[in-house]
Amino acid sequence: MIPGNVMEKKEIIRIEKRFILEKGVIIKRIMLPLLFAMLLLSGCGQKPMFGVSTNEDNSISITADRSLKDSMGIGYLTVGENEQIVIDATGLNKEGKLRCRFTPGVLGTDGYKDEMLFESTVSGGDSASFSAEPGEYTVGVIADSKLTGSALIFTEPIDEMALLGYTPDSLIGNWSEKTSGRGNIAIEKISDDHYNVQVNWGSSAEEMYVWTMAASPVGSNVLHYDDCRHSIITFTEDGLDSETLVYENGSGEFTLLSTNELIWQDDVEQAGQDALFVSEG
Repeated sequence: MIPGNVMEKKEIIRIEKRFILEKGVIIKRIMLPLLFAMLLLSGCGQKPMFGVSTNEDNSISITADRSLKDSMGIGYLTVGENEQIVIDATGLNKEGKLRCRFTPGVLGTDGYKDEMLFESTVSGGDSASFSAEPGEYTVGVIADSKLTGSALIFTEPIDEMALLGYTPDSLIGNWSEKTSGRGNIAIEKISDDHYNVQVNWGSSAEEMYVWTMAASPVGSNVLHYDDCRHSIITFTEDGLDSETLVYENGSGEFTLLSTNELIWQDDVEQAGQDALFVSEG
């Protein structure tokens, strides 16, 4: 027989365990949702971030995650001859603004000048380009408002033809070879990144060389292609003709020199070498 006091102790222990278990369930039901809500309100514990780094390819990367206004960092950029500076903020939130201050020289060196040369502010989702004197620059990058996303500052060659108002559409139309008049180039726009081109060159009364390709813009005055199909059309006295394929997937480009002049670079056979085409329009 089990003594009464032992039975009582076991019952007390059993009651205490049940109370602790029920208390734990209650705590979980109350505390876990509360803890989850607190994490959401605090951004899951992540702090606002704003980073600026200079890359080996002479560019400056900016990364932001809910960065606060007036967050800032420093990067370094070298501008060469006939180069312009580009601030690409297309990766930032559209409500944000990025302010960049350019100072000649590298901070901490003898060439550094403690005076800002110029400043540029770019809105998120946009980009800007501008010229600058060749040399090294210390770039102060400042968040003009809350920012999220990424941006890049870099240099690129100045597109002088764009400055003169030329665009890829300036190549649209018919162009004739200036010296002999036997060659013709027809360029038609399909979309902003697709232009159909056909080159005809009469070698004789019985033969015509034909090149067809789909070209894409490179800058403001060049159309590049990689899918050229070159064939020779042979005509007979009875009006019938036959086609002989020479090659496919050839590459090259058409370059606008001025309003009325164009050249053709054929990478496969140099067919357009030394030829100048003038506008028929």
